[in-house]
This record gives sequence, structure tokens and C-alpha cells, in this order.
Amino acid sequence: MREDKALRGDNLSRDDLSRIERAASQRSGAERLLTAPAAVALYLDIDGTLLDVALTPSTVHVPADLSDLLGAISTRLSGALAIVTGRPIVEADHLLKPLKFAAAGVHGAEMRTSAAGNVVSLTPSFSPELISDIKSIAKSLPGIVVEDKGAGIALHYRIVPELHASLLHALEALSPRHPGQFMVCGGRKVVEILPIGFSKGRALRQLAALPNFSNRVPVMIGDDIADLDAFRAAEEMGGYGLKVAGENFSEAEAAFRSPTEVLGWLRSFGAGL
Repeated sequence: MREDKALRGDNLSRDDLSRIERAASQRSGAERLLTAPAAVALYLDIDGTLLDVALTPSTVHVPADLSDLLGAISTRLSGALAIVTGRPIVEADHLLKPLKFAAAGVHGAEMRTSAAGNVVSLTPSFSPELISDIKSIAKSLPGIVVEDKGAGIALHYRIVPELHASLLHALEALSPRHPGQFMVCGGRKVVEILPIGFSKGRALRQLAALPNFSNRVPVMIGDDIADLDAFRAAEEMGGYGLKVAGENFSEAEAAFRSPTEVLGWLRSFGAGL
């Protein structure tokens, strides 16, 4: 258990204490499961969960032992470890090389059902007109970084946070011009433009139906608003959604304070908790 001011209860409201108790309960429940690896399936976000968030997606720092750590845990779980990320799967592979895992990318718009399988896009690409309009919006707001994911587009505003409201307003104005084509999802200093009908929750359910994952209790770890659907899916299947504190979740409601704590927890599991 974490020993800090929050857990001692200093100056906390009843709601704060309730969130702390829930987070602690979720984490301890997952830890009990992990003592019996055949019973659990592990689903992991990347940015803000395994890796500290960087100024841009391409400048993240990857711990030298991360791939080996996840590989050892996947082996212990008989392959029931999956990556559930907003990044394209090819980017996740690059960060976790040389190993690959079952994965859902671009919030479930891409899927790979086994480490050796192919990446399948589950949705058609956006129309050229919509892509052009989105890029025009970014060009009109200097400092916005465009990340074309193929099945979606991310607009990063970390270096110009004051433009967040203007960015959202401009994207909302696109809806009448491109009806039914996209939805807007917020994240850590990023706005994602995604195909309608796809989410990390839907992705987790699809992964959970695979042979390596079925009949196991799901444990999802994530840090972002987009992970909420996956938390709900895991909990509805009798599992756990473990939040990582940061820009979206406070320490009071999170099971982990940082990616460093997540990695330490995973290392302890690798060593047998």
C-alpha cells in the first residue's frame, strides 16, 4: 500500500476517501489474481502507462528492459498479454521491439489477434476531403502537431495548450460538412479524430474473446480518458480497471501514481509478487 498524505487521510473529503479505497481495492484484487497467472489476462496502454508522456509522440523514452519485461510476463500468462493503445500498432511494435504482442491500435480501429499475426484495419480510412479539412485546421493554429494514424488522426496541442478551445470549436464546425464520419475524443494534451463506433472498450472485448484470453479475468491498466471504456469493459467481465495518475486521473482515484510505479509493479509480478 502507498504511504503518502493522501492515504493517511489528511484533509480529505468522504468522496476522496471513497476513491482511494476503490483504487486500493482494485489494485489488491488484481494482485491476488496475478498470484495465479492462469486466471488473468493483462491489457496495457502505452503512453502515460508504461512510458512517461513526452512533448511529442516520437520523443518518448523507452526503458531498456521494457520489451524483455513484457515478454516474460506474457510467457507467464501463456500469451494473455495485449497492448491496447491509441497509437498505430506499427508504432507500438517499434517501441516494444524486438517483441510483438496481440494488440489493438488507434483505439480499436486496428487489431492484431496474435503476436505473429497481421495488423488488420477494421475501418476504412477517412475521406481525402475530411483529412484535408483537419490538416487545414491544424495549419491555421500554429503549434498543433498532426499525427496521421491511417485509421484516425491525432492533433497534439501540448506545446500550445492555450489553443485547446479553438481547436475543439474548429473541429465541431466540421461535423455538418462530414456527417457520420468521425467522433472527437480527448486525451493528454491531444484531440483524437476517430471513426465512429470504435473504442478501447470494444477492442478489449474483442481481444478477450480470443483463445489465449478467454475464460480469464481481465486487468486493464491505463491513464487516459479513452481508457475509461476499457475499464468499464474489464469490470463488466468481472475484472479490474487500474488507473494511472496524471493529467486525467488524480492520485486519489488512481491505483498507480506514475508509469514508473506501473513498471515496478509489473517487475514485482515478474519476480512472483
